Amino acid sequence: MKFIKIPSPNFDIIKKRSLKFIIIHYTGMTTQKEAIQRLQSKVAKVSTHYLISKKGIIYQMIKDQHIAWHAGKSRWESDKNLNLNSIGIELVNKGDEEFPILQIKNLCMLIKYLKNKYKIDKKHVLGHSHIAPGRKFDPGIQFPWKMLANLDLSNNH
Repeated sequence: MKFIKIPSPNFDIIKKRSLKFIIIHYTGMTTQKEAIQRLQSKVAKVSTHYLISKKGIIYQMIKDQHIAWHAGKSRWESDKNLNLNSIGIELVNKGDEEFPILQIKNLCMLIKYLKNKYKIDKKHVLGHSHIAPGRKFDPGIQFPWKMLANLDLSNNH
């Protein structure tokens, strides 16, 4: 797959990284421009591997092998600090709106690509709300988990 690269300075590098999770977020911002500025801000200290616009354009902000700062304090089963072994995907969305079809279609293509490339189990395709319950609510109630399950991309709701 090809992506438009818009780098963020907010990442860490470790020698070898084992990818086990894909974490889906919404930006919670009013505009895509605002979201990109925040994800590139050295002050905000947040980032993501991929950002998908409402029109379905996929931007890569951090290389897969680098650690993006998207999960924060997080846990799933026995794993903690999921930034270390996950890929973050941000969807441009304020949090209270429906996700455009093209955005979700391209998210599904990206998830399929990443699952195949890194052998990520569908049970490890999660939302931020799964790994930081009570602290985070994204990708939110509008997110089509059932569609992802029907496409065999996730089994989480």
